Parts: sequence; structure tokens; C-alpha cells
Amino acid sequence: MGVADKCLAVLFSTLILGQAYAVRLWVGTWLFPACLFGIFWFAYTFIPLLLLFPVPVDPYAVAYIFLCTLALSIGSLPFNWQAAFKANQLKAAAAPPYGNGYLTTAFNVTALAALACIALDLASQGFTAGDVLFDLPTTAASYANLLYSDSRNINVFGRLAPILGNVAPALGGLLLHSKSSRFARMWIVTASFLPAAIVAVTETTKGLLFFCIATFYAGILIARLSAGSLQLMNKGARTTIVLYACTVVPIILAAFLLRGIGNIQDTDVLLGTLVFYIVSYTCGHMYAFADWFAFAIGRHSLLVYHDELASHGLYTFTGFFALLGNDRQLPQGIYDDLYSDGKYLGSNVYTMFRGLILDFGIPGSLLFMLLLGLFFHWVFRILLSRPRPVASVAMFIFMVEVFYNSYIVSALSWTRIYAVLILLCAILQINKLFNSSGLWLKIRSALKPR
Repeated sequence: MGVADKCLAVLFSTLILGQAYAVRLWVGTWLFPACLFGIFWFAYTFIPLLLLFPVPVDPYAVAYIFLCTLALSIGSLPFNWQAAFKANQLKAAAAPPYGNGYLTTAFNVTALAALACIALDLASQGFTAGDVLFDLPTTAASYANLLYSDSRNINVFGRLAPILGNVAPALGGLLLHSKSSRFARMWIVTASFLPAAIVAVTETTKGLLFFCIATFYAGILIARLSAGSLQLMNKGARTTIVLYACTVVPIILAAFLLRGIGNIQDTDVLLGTLVFYIVSYTCGHMYAFADWFAFAIGRHSLLVYHDELASHGLYTFTGFFALLGNDRQLPQGIYDDLYSDGKYLGSNVYTMFRGLILDFGIPGSLLFMLLLGLFFHWVFRILLSRPRPVASVAMFIFMVEVFYNSYIVSALSWTRIYAVLILLCAILQINKLFNSSGLWLKIRSALKPR
């Protein structure tokens, strides 16, 4: 695999964006499921391919990903989008559905409950407030050891914290559009990400923080749609992205350093280790999947892989299998294989596509992506067409979470994400009831002192 293969891989990556752009020309906006998935996977492939250009990659793996994005896009073809977008424009004249006191209260309660669950989970693991405040490096390293040795005390607070920590940014994104006060907007952003930031520095796990960013942005997109806007990015997006990056990047670096590498005394070794982590986390998925895919189709690969045979959906729907009583266990990181190539790349992240192929085969996985595209575009059409949608709002947020997480593993495999979906539906259904009946205003009026 040489330069020609790498250039071919870059070409297939560019085609991922090209097919998304073709859909954008057809429907008239980037704020569309097929376009969002294409943008995600253009970034997930193009950046690693260019950033590590000397590292070999099998171009057929990128070609397969292109076919998956194309299959999901084809799922948009059966629907009348002109009528759906016209119906969405009528919402702009109606009262904003996400700026009322009930939803603000629900957001505050959810965010504070997430913080409380994190504190109680830390206490159940034997850590005190003093440990966190005055000896954070030791606490973080100890918690990481509990996680990776699979000896963490499983409790209700540890299960609830990530669920509530996902719901809060979804509500925060919905609310942000309706708040004009700078203080209110700062509070929404802070409360949306504070639980995930605390988890990042106390447990050295960064997944929840990035997941919350995707969830928060999905909420913002829903609020824009409800106001009749089809903008994926507004005029101040660049400034906002820079501001968020200046906040998030130090938290991520702290999470890496607190994992234990902060104790390295040699500056060169410390920087090299930090670069290894950053490059592996941003690029490892592409090269690991490409190596596995090459092995799967009988081409040259660095590793010899031993996958579970006859998985029949286990990798894609792990949570459902567990609920049905299936006792087959997957490793903690889903895959035990550790791909490594050179000094700055090592990963056991193989994307959602490895699981799809193991579960359904290559033709079956493309059919799965087509059906998933049909489902998500059907949900999006409902979201656009109905004046006060509920379930489709939660499903859109769910969809963005699935798209974002696809570079790691299928989010459809987590029972947690379905709990988030159900809780969001319940909160939004109550919000719709309050909006339609004016019940929240009556409750507030009744509670006011006379």
C-alpha cells in the first residue's frame, strides 16, 4: 500500500462529501440527515488520511464507507421534501415551543441531578470531596484504575449520571435560542457541559463530553428548525466554535494528563506521549478499521483478527441482546485487538462499520444503512411537517448522537441511549401539554404569593 492507495483513499473520502453536497443541492440545505452523516464521515476520514499521509491505508475500506453514506442518502429519496420544508416554514409564525418556564425548570433540575449523581457515585467508590478538590490527580488515576480493571462499584448513581448528563445538554440546546440574557445563556452552556467536564477530569473519560457537544448542537438545530431556519451554522458560528474550543481543549488535555502521564518528568517523553494520545484518539479509528477491513476481504493487514462468529446483530444491538437474556459478553472496549502503526498511532476503536459487517456481512450492512436512512429521513419529515412534534424531536437528537458516535462504535448498542430517548420524549410531551393548555402559566400564577 503506497502513495497511489493513499490518494485513492483520499478520493473516496472526497466522494463522501461530494454525495452529501449533491443531496444538499437537491433539498436546498445542509441541515438534513444525509448531509449531516456525510459531513461527519468526510471529517472522520479526510482529516486522518491527510494528517497521517505516510501511514498506509487500504482504500477499499474508505470506498466501503462511501457506499454506506451513499446508502443512507438513498434512504431520503422516497419523500416529498419540498412540501415538508414548506410546512416547516409555517412554524416561524407560531409561539416558540422551547422558551417556557417548564422547560427551563426541567433543564435546571436535570443538570443539577446529574451533578448530584456524579458526586454520589464518587462517594460510593470511596472518594471524598477533599480527594477531588485537593488531590485530583490521585483521585482521577484511582478512578481510571477502577474502570479499566473492571472493579468499579456499579450503582444507580453511576448509571443515572450519564443519562441525565446527556438529557441536560439536549434541553440546553433547545433553550439557548430563546434566551436573550447573556447570563441566562452562559448558565445554560455551563450547566449543559459541567457534568461531562467533571466526569472528564475525575474519571479521565472524555466520551461523555464529546457526546454532550453533539447532543447540545442537535438541540440548537431543532430550535432553529422550529423557528423556520434551515441554517446549519449561523453568522457567529466561527467565534462560538473558537470560544468552545478554548474551553474544551484544556479539559481534554487535563483528562489525558490526569490519566497518569502528568507524572512523566522528561518533557520530551511527556510531549511524545501526549501527541500519541491525541493522534490516536483523532485518527486511530480510520486506520484500525481499514486494517481490519483489509483482513476481512483477504488483503494484506498488519494484524490477524479473531472475531466472534455468527454474531447475528450482537455488535450493533448489544443492549437489546442483554435485555432479552443473552449472556454473550463482549470485551470492555468491544474489541481486544490493538492496532498500532508507527510511533504515534495505536487504537482499539474500529468504528460502527466493523460491527455491522460482522453482524450482517458487507451486502447486509449496506442494506442496514439503507433502512436506517429510510427511518431517519422518515422521522425528519415528521419533524418538519408537524406543528408541535415530540417524538421526532427526541429521535433527531438520537440520530445526531448515532451519527457522531459512529466513528467509535454503534451507539445503537447502548441501553443508555434509549433511556435518554425515552426521558427526552417524556419531558417534551409534558412541555407540549403545557404549551397547548397554558397549564404552566396557571401553575406559576397559583404559586405566586398574594
